[in-house]
Amino acid sequence: MDLSIIIVNWNTRDEVCACLRSLPAATAGLACEVLVVDNASGDDSVAVIAREFPHVRVIQAGANLGFAGGNNLALQEASGRLILLLNPDTVCPPGSVVQLTDFARRHPGMAACGPRLVDGDLNPTMSWGFFPRLRDHWLGCLDPRRLWLRGPLAQRIIMIPPRSMSSRQVDYVVGACLLMTREALEKVGPLDERYFLYFEETDWCYRARRAGLEIWYCAECEVIHLEGQAAEKTGDFSLRQFQVSYRAFVAKHYGKWKVGFYRLAQFCEFGVKALLNLLSPGRRERRRAMARHLWAKARLQLVNDLRVEIP
Repeated sequence: MDLSIIIVNWNTRDEVCACLRSLPAATAGLACEVLVVDNASGDDSVAVIAREFPHVRVIQAGANLGFAGGNNLALQEASGRLILLLNPDTVCPPGSVVQLTDFARRHPGMAACGPRLVDGDLNPTMSWGFFPRLRDHWLGCLDPRRLWLRGPLAQRIIMIPPRSMSSRQVDYVVGACLLMTREALEKVGPLDERYFLYFEETDWCYRARRAGLEIWYCAECEVIHLEGQAAEKTGDFSLRQFQVSYRAFVAKHYGKWKVGFYRLAQFCEFGVKALLNLLSPGRRERRRAMARHLWAKARLQLVNDLRVEIP
């Protein structure tokens, strides 16, 4: 088997069906299997997938295991030499997955790679990133709109690769479309299930890099990521869970004592950005909505025990 494709679904019937419809043309010529893990969806996802995509193997988790737990369930049964973790809110253009697998075969020291991700209007969106650094939040606070920072310092705040950017080694690739090798999986191990949502791919890539393996951004292919459509179904949970996972990553890899410093820096960064949105020209309703969102992220830094109820 050339490739195993794993998709974790939770109440995303329409999105996962659109993703599955795109796969035959995207994988043409590859011997592949598709595994969908259903995290106890409350909609009719399982029935629709079984009816419309009989070739897809559906694994019913029986509970909401999160992104890491759901993927790990399928990883135990995947037989491909390459394994693609794919979000349900992605659409793969014709030939895109073939391009990504070809890229992986040309880079034998690679643990994982990811494509250029684009939104529904085909504009590039976040495709890869840097591991968290304390100074990046302070830079975001000092220059929230990147008016004076240039070059690498500006890129450290946020990285949306332009189409002119070539393929390169990176810290991590976004888990919406992450292709890993069987050899790397056996060396690095599965995803850490302590991350229920967010930072699973960041943690896995961090461990791979520490094991001496490479993580690559592949500019040769493009995948559509309708970013946030799946996360929107969880409402406030996503915002809080992101912070839980962020703190877990910092504590695990940098030390528990550093978590407080990161929280302070984020409070300052998001607070400044919230204030600037209120004072900026433009539509009042839109500015206030963004300011409320940023201030909610800032206030979460003041909460010591972020209890999150799993949906």
